[in-house]
Amino acid sequence: MEMISVPISIASLAVSVGTFWLVLLRRGRLAMTMPTIVFFGHDIVPKPTPKIFLRTLLYSTAAQGQVVEGMYVKALRNGTERTFSFWGYGETEKLSAGSGLYISRAGLAANHHFVLSVHEDEYRFEPGDYAITVYARVVGRRKPLKLSSISITLNDELAAELRLQRGVLFERNLDGRYEGHARDR
Repeated sequence: MEMISVPISIASLAVSVGTFWLVLLRRGRLAMTMPTIVFFGHDIVPKPTPKIFLRTLLYSTAAQGQVVEGMYVKALRNGTERTFSFWGYGETEKLSAGSGLYISRAGLAANHHFVLSVHEDEYRFEPGDYAITVYARVVGRRKPLKLSSISITLNDELAAELRLQRGVLFERNLDGRYEGHARDR
């Protein structure tokens, strides 16, 4: 009987230690789904300021979740990169300035708004291929995490709409590409 109880005890201890690590100690990672919509446009307060908006789900692979201190996006076009550093999230009527957002394993689906600082130089959305990269600063990590990269093509017609202070909404197709169309605010 002793020969059976010792291996069972060792196996039980191993399962307990593994469970303890998975539930309480494992950091996991913060991740996001591919956005269903991406919007290029402008905020109008205090002055017209370029904006990138996207709808996505953030989630944690750890049981305890993660705390996001901040998020930002970088837009790269023809070798020129701009950082949209002011972040807000929530639904259209109830937008919160981004800071201290807890993300659980179940995740949080929300609208994320990224605006250039009003102190930045003038910026215009020009026609071309854009690589939009989403980053998050997570509590306890030294470097920002790259969450996703999105490729979007802005044609001449849609860029003209943006020059008129209108917006362009890109919807993700079933094949994963984004197709844009002009929208009023």
